[in-house]
Amino acid sequence: MTEGAAPKKKPVYFEDPAVQSLYQMVLVLGEELAATREQLHALIALCEQGKVPSAEEIESFIPDESFDAERREWVARLLEPLDQLAP
Repeated sequence: MTEGAAPKKKPVYFEDPAVQSLYQMVLVLGEELAATREQLHALIALCEQGKVPSAEEIESFIPDESFDAERREWVARLLEPLDQLAP
């Protein structure tokens, strides 16, 4: 076993453990969906450039500024329901 930093405890935002677990699940799904969106964006861009979309090409792909704007809009839409909870 290697020594390293101890894993950080995840913050607890909800008293109900079921709601807290659901919250954690939604975070993980959001992370997975964001990664999938980035890979899809890379795949489409590489195909449009006439390149073979290999795993290496997709991994090393650097998105342009338009994707950053789309990502910001997507994150805003994703978090919008939380804004409605604020008093």
